[in-house]
Amino acid sequence: LSARGVVPVIGPEMLFVDLPQASGEAGPVPLYRVVAERLLATYGAELPSSDRDGAGSGADSNSGWSLHRAVAQVLATNRDVSTERVRRSVSAIVKDTASAVSASPLLDRLVALRVFDLFVCLTPDDLLVDALRRALGNDAVDVGAYAPNADSSVAVDLAPAKPGTARVFFPLGRSAAGTRIAIHEEDALEYFYKFQEDGARRAPNLLTELRSRDLLLLGCSLPDWLGRGFLRMANETRLSSQDKKMEFFAADAQDPALNGFLARFNPNATVFPWSPSEFVAELEGLVAASRPLATPGTIAAPASPVAPTAAARRAASTGNGAGPSVFISYASEDRDAARSIADALLAIGFADVWFDRVKLVAGDDWSDRIGAAIEDCDFFVPVLSLQADRRREGVFWEEWRKAVVRAMRVNDAFVLPIGIDGAAPDRCDYQRIFSGFTSDFRRIHLTHAPQGCFATDADGQLRQVVERFRRGDRG
Repeated sequence: LSARGVVPVIGPEMLFVDLPQASGEAGPVPLYRVVAERLLATYGAELPSSDRDGAGSGADSNSGWSLHRAVAQVLATNRDVSTERVRRSVSAIVKDTASAVSASPLLDRLVALRVFDLFVCLTPDDLLVDALRRALGNDAVDVGAYAPNADSSVAVDLAPAKPGTARVFFPLGRSAAGTRIAIHEEDALEYFYKFQEDGARRAPNLLTELRSRDLLLLGCSLPDWLGRGFLRMANETRLSSQDKKMEFFAADAQDPALNGFLARFNPNATVFPWSPSEFVAELEGLVAASRPLATPGTIAAPASPVAPTAAARRAASTGNGAGPSVFISYASEDRDAARSIADALLAIGFADVWFDRVKLVAGDDWSDRIGAAIEDCDFFVPVLSLQADRRREGVFWEEWRKAVVRAMRVNDAFVLPIGIDGAAPDRCDYQRIFSGFTSDFRRIHLTHAPQGCFATDADGQLRQVVERFRRGDRG
């Protein structure tokens, strides 16, 4: 973020906006649910009952975005109506509905972070452009849009990055500019396919930047087939490459098939269990903690160094290379094994072990203390087990989520997973632990401690971790 190396990809579920209601009151509603409803009313069509329940959520992984579903129903119900007529209707409804929006608070919060200078917008409206212009000024926003059949002599590339400016690209068309826009799933497939062909010629700057930066997908809910195609287009090397850039999803990969594909073949993709609003809140916390707020109208300078951890401060003050601190997180069913691990880590040389039965006392606000401890510890130990894997819900999942977020800011080993089942953790068929936001655990060196008892080789490896930390070499 501080190096402006992340590109947000904005989808329809990011657009919860304030619109005048029949009662005269404004309230946050999904913009594209409203667009879909108006389109259906225009053509006297109605979604089947099986689709109607999902329309209010903005997207459904099995049947596409709400607008795509509505267009498909309109074309199926009105066979004498051409696709181009529906396309013009969609564009007009999008522009009219967007013009009535009184606020798009989530976009405003994202723009206010001042750590992004390039955005990709998968919706055809201008709400993101408007938010950027309010924040930076009209002349500080460069906009480009693509359509397969547009005049090929017209440039669609974006200008190089400049301080204090932002750029927005619409790969599926932009209604405000009068370009053709993608209105259903087959359109989206064709736009991405043709851009793969045309991009190197018509938008070389954009394609180079898109393929060299990390992607942050917010509110996209891409179905499996479209998600794979988009990610491959946005990467120069194949998705399974170990050294390629990162993709982060804000609970967008809801399709189980896409989740499975990412877990197997995309080692640098992570799906966080957050809504777009929750993800933006996490980003706000990171930015606020790492540097002073930017002045209005500017994009902030890189972040200042992260403050040293508690153990590092102890080592600096004593000068004797104190051992590291460690936070142990576990499911309640594994408390006895976790207690054994805590005792063993103290014996190995960890100077401070956070174990909830020891650190939490009567009257503590446990959520605040645990969050602070995860932010301040030198290492984090998630205790992996089949019992934990079976748990759909638990405080430990939230602790692991916080640790995964912090691990992105620590440029060395931070998470040290320890498996306590009879079989080694890399041989255990963990369904939940090795998917979603903890899928990276399977690619970290996994330590085996059956029932909390370390084997000799595991004991030795952890002693090396302690010694490297004391020497200041934590890589």
